[in-house]
Amino acid sequence: MLAVVAASVAVGGTVTYKWTDTDGVHYSDQPHPGAEKIILGTPQTYSSAAADSQGSGNSTSSSPRRARNADNGPFRYDSCTVVQPADDQVLMDVQSVTIAVQARPSKRGDDRVEVSLDGQAIKATSADQEEFQVSPIERGTHTVAATIRDSDGKNVCQSPAISFHVRQASQLAPQNPNNPHRKH
Repeated sequence: MLAVVAASVAVGGTVTYKWTDTDGVHYSDQPHPGAEKIILGTPQTYSSAAADSQGSGNSTSSSPRRARNADNGPFRYDSCTVVQPADDQVLMDVQSVTIAVQARPSKRGDDRVEVSLDGQAIKATSADQEEFQVSPIERGTHTVAATIRDSDGKNVCQSPAISFHVRQASQLAPQNPNNPHRKH
């Protein structure tokens, strides 16, 4: 019996015991009276190419990582996100705002980031640009999303849209206690 268990484990399976009692269904790696023996297969695992290259120390900061799908298919970003301003952030009495985009893995050298602020495209002025300064910024609620396009102009990553709010002191009520420029 022990030889059968050892042989099944050597083939790649793990022995588990399953039984049911008044407390429900139980599983254990230890035998139990009346338990059904189950041989589990090898667990499914995943290792991303980006994580492998990070862990190996082979990537350099001067050369962007070239992640591949598990099947070595074409490059694909895991995500791209607007990281500044934060979603639903309130900016008080500002004249400009910086919009920052982050890609995972890092943006490839030939790809370009484009942001959409309230439906209007703001294109990068250089290939390495990931931050955009908007000045002046009007008061109110704004929506921003980012797109990364490859050298052919094809959309290779789209961020979720986020909203942020700009609050300005009132020009009509300068004595309002919430006005940071109020004269005391």
